[in-house]
Amino acid sequence: MDDVTVSQPGESITVIALHGEHDLGTASEMAVLLDDAISSSNLVVVDVTSAQFIDSSFLHNLVKAHRGAQTRGSRFVLQMGTARIVRRALEISGLLEELECASTRDEALAKATD
Repeated sequence: MDDVTVSQPGESITVIALHGEHDLGTASEMAVLLDDAISSSNLVVVDVTSAQFIDSSFLHNLVKAHRGAQTRGSRFVLQMGTARIVRRALEISGLLEELECASTRDEALAKATD
């Protein structure tokens, strides 16, 4: 996917940074990417800072990843951006209360040692 950047800034840490729009068209690929990251990392950070749009299929993938991380005993952190439409979708869905969130990359990565 051209609108996703995956990095590993530390041992057993995966950061998935999203750019552009994430909807039904990217849902299948995103599900596989998140599943792979959860199964191979102790901390997975999904950075929506540069995302311009997300829909319910993306929100569903976040919930699945969060639950997968809980089952595995790993951490799943959502790094928030400032795009109003993205923040609003997360607020309306109630996921901001369910998911562990961070404002910055440093804050998200610090969760690896919490």
